[in-house]
Amino acid sequence: MSNDPSLEDESFDISEIEGTGEGQPIFRCDGERFAEDAEVKVKKYDFTNPIVLTESDLTKLKTKSEQFVYYLAGHLSMFLRTEFNLTLDGVSEDLYSNFTQSVKVPSCVTLFKIQELNGVCLLDVNSHLASTVVDRVLGGRGSTTPEERGLTDIEKALVDDFNVIILEEWCKQWQDLMTLHPSIIGNETSGRFLQTSPSDAMMLILDMEASFGDVTGPIRVAIPYYTLEPLMNRMLAPDKNLEQLSAKPARWQDVYDDILVPLSAEWDAFELSVRDLMALRVDDVVEMPTRLISETKIRIEDRTCFVGEIGLEGEQVAFKVNESCVEANNLLGKSHG
Repeated sequence: MSNDPSLEDESFDISEIEGTGEGQPIFRCDGERFAEDAEVKVKKYDFTNPIVLTESDLTKLKTKSEQFVYYLAGHLSMFLRTEFNLTLDGVSEDLYSNFTQSVKVPSCVTLFKIQELNGVCLLDVNSHLASTVVDRVLGGRGSTTPEERGLTDIEKALVDDFNVIILEEWCKQWQDLMTLHPSIIGNETSGRFLQTSPSDAMMLILDMEASFGDVTGPIRVAIPYYTLEPLMNRMLAPDKNLEQLSAKPARWQDVYDDILVPLSAEWDAFELSVRDLMALRVDDVVEMPTRLISETKIRIEDRTCFVGEIGLEGEQVAFKVNESCVEANNLLGKSHG
């Protein structure tokens, strides 16, 4: 920061650098000058309006928005009992203060909240379009005078039914990520007094152009980025299931065929005192319950892996597996890893 008092009151307007760079020398960050024939251009960047999403992220969001517009047009056509055309003009980012300043007066601004998310969102419907919707809901032909005016309280209540369809359809497009429930919390006729978000909050704005009959008008949905962030994180996160499916399955290696693994069989037979154990001699017979034959445990590397029945198969001792233990799964998992 400069210590010169004469510079303290000076302000910087980004418009002052409009067009700079053309015909002027351009330098690198290390002070080296670009050649005059270098294909380098100076681009104005507004640090008060940072880019939140990449172009790839916006493309994914636009794809989901196109699906939303397609289904919404059909639902509104059924609601109004006439053909309702709706096109997506774009998905963009802007500051909250810029969005509120762009709201025309009068307009039909609906404040709504998603119960599962934080923040208040905005739905801006052109006043001429809103009054035409009212005329259609009341049984008219859906044609009104081109004069734009504010709506009465009764008309606002009728338009709310129209708005609820928009909000519910928007929430349905996210149901694969999260179940959402919208609720209308207020109405305004301009953006002058809106204070639902900080002025520097970043908004994701969905612009649509609606038309039915001889009436056309814009519809905009503005969502604060901090409200949409949980959904965006889920949408943009790599699909773990797809990663698992795309992972190569484990393949048996032929070199494992000749590896010898020591196995032991054991039973939980009975308990002996130390005195009785010390008294055992060669050729002594220890009687065991016959049920132990079907409760034989096979252990691998001191882990119980299988439980089954031991017996004879010809002249060889055989083991029939009846149950696989959790320790076996852990052991096999480690051997594959």
